[in-house]
Amino acid sequence: MQKIEKIFFALLFLGILTLPVKSMAMVPIMTTQQLQPGMIGTAKTVVQGSDIESFNVKIIGVEDNGKGSSKQIMAEAYGPMMDDTKGVIHGMSGSPVYVDGYLIGAVARGIGSDTNPRVFYITPVENMLQLWDLPDPKADNGTIQQVQINTLDQKKQIAQDEAKLDELFKKGKTPVPGIKDKKATTASDTKAAQPKDVKSQFVDTTGWKKVYGSEDQKDDGNAAVSLAVNGFYGAGMDFLKKELLPFNMYPYAVSMGTAVSSGSDSLVGQANVSPGSSVGVALTYGDFSVGAVGTITAVDNNRVLAFGHPFTYRGNVNYFMTDADIVGTADGLVNGQKVSSFGKIIGRINQDRYSGVSGILGKYPSVVPMKVTVDDKQNGKKAVFATNIAYDEELLPNLAASIAYASLDRTIDSLSSGTADVKVGIRTNAVNTGEVDRSNMYYNGTDVGQFAVSELGQLLNIICTDTNKQYDITGINVDLSFNENRKTASIISVTPDRTEAHPGEVVNLKVILQPYRGSQEQVLIPYTVPQNQGTGSMTLEVRGGGLIPVVLSPLQGLDMTPEEDKTLSAADKINGLLQTDKNNEIVVAAAVPEITNEKEQQKAIDDAMEKQKQMEKNGQLGKKDAAPREVKAATGYIIDNVVRINLNIKK
Repeated sequence: MQKIEKIFFALLFLGILTLPVKSMAMVPIMTTQQLQPGMIGTAKTVVQGSDIESFNVKIIGVEDNGKGSSKQIMAEAYGPMMDDTKGVIHGMSGSPVYVDGYLIGAVARGIGSDTNPRVFYITPVENMLQLWDLPDPKADNGTIQQVQINTLDQKKQIAQDEAKLDELFKKGKTPVPGIKDKKATTASDTKAAQPKDVKSQFVDTTGWKKVYGSEDQKDDGNAAVSLAVNGFYGAGMDFLKKELLPFNMYPYAVSMGTAVSSGSDSLVGQANVSPGSSVGVALTYGDFSVGAVGTITAVDNNRVLAFGHPFTYRGNVNYFMTDADIVGTADGLVNGQKVSSFGKIIGRINQDRYSGVSGILGKYPSVVPMKVTVDDKQNGKKAVFATNIAYDEELLPNLAASIAYASLDRTIDSLSSGTADVKVGIRTNAVNTGEVDRSNMYYNGTDVGQFAVSELGQLLNIICTDTNKQYDITGINVDLSFNENRKTASIISVTPDRTEAHPGEVVNLKVILQPYRGSQEQVLIPYTVPQNQGTGSMTLEVRGGGLIPVVLSPLQGLDMTPEEDKTLSAADKINGLLQTDKNNEIVVAAAVPEITNEKEQQKAIDDAMEKQKQMEKNGQLGKKDAAPREVKAATGYIIDNVVRINLNIKK
């Protein structure tokens, strides 16, 4: 992220603070060439609290798989600790192993799931030391914005931080130009002229794209990289699994929360660690944690080596490094694990390679603070969630969408049908106003949440994948309002106040809505006949915003081609998405030709793609004037059908 504004706060805290780092020099090492079978050593780790304890190690031998492969040291653990833990368990990875006072490497992994859990592999220290020499292009080369560490009690601090975050999201807002909302009234409120010879033609929407939450989503494949997560439960965990699947990551739930140590509410702490100390590596930190806890292998001044194996195996990275508290250990049928929680943030993890992870104490990653507010109208319940996401352009859209979904899941505590009103705010320099704002409404009969967070992911993906420039994202704000009631409505009739009109004249349309199990309501929509409209019969289409005919897709700013459009900026693409119709809008526009067979459908698609190419060539795609002449009226319902009427246009 270039020149990123480092606002490092969440709802529970404000503050990035450079704290003193305990100086520690690297101990002497022993390489694999110097090791001999039968040598006796000692490994250090934590099994409860923060006290470092040790267990005995006997070297079995060195496994060398040939040129290009990393060597591994095979060893057996024994002693009182191993009797208690029943072997080497999850969380011990990274534990430094010493022979005659020399560091030989880090506990890395077991031999196999059905083997003796006391026999394990050690990653040689000479392989891990190479991590410190690798380039670090994701390092922050600018100045981190310093914020005074909080001194208020937690309740006051939370209130202050909420106000600060809300203030940030209010700055620089510029309303997007558009047609003012036409609020619905009851059908009896207005008596408009009703010509007898006008018929409402109901349209079969089988071949239309439904974007209001009615399409099934599928996932496939299996993930390999294990991620320990906390805060994601049930449906939230399932959604996270689906979102991380493309990255070959598999999250699993553990009792690993985010702990605030006593003495200060700040989540930035002093780096007081040594070889054998527990350490956390996190992609997200706060109410939703995604990461892992292992052990520190070596410390050289402010440089750290840990884990002895990869975390996500993504090379040069930008992750949180935390201290960690070990609650205790739990036995398993095959392998046990440490039960742990993240402590305070003490640095940044910058390398994630096969031989382990490395980090820098006292330096902090670029972060994106995210706040999600969920209002459960059905149960009168409101909750606010705050999480910091370590900035990673590839993972950010998926993690943010998962956090928003999980926030809804944790609040409503069910997986059922319902209606969701969504407001998204993203602070970014990708647009001139400094913030992207989008609201929409969704209904689904089984799980509305997966659709409610879709546009958040789309907007972030546009910003993060732009090929022209790298942009800052300095905050995400999501408001989700949920109601179990089905807030959909169908258009019952559309009646114009005249059947004949001239180009440029206004025709007032009375639209009668039938809400689901409710009383009929009416919306009056003025429609101006385009100046260039030809004479004769004109078909007007009155539809819900979540129903898009295929032929209109490119005109709506929806990319139909698999290739990424290289000519549009992120701002153009964002503008195109913001111009797409909302699901709770009634859209009035000239009807596109009706498609009756596959041949006509293919021709419509070909024509639409040709139109898209022409608009791209002319620089129109994503621009405000790219949409056809249409009128939109907002309602309190998701409109689920399409109606057509005919007008006679005179000279």
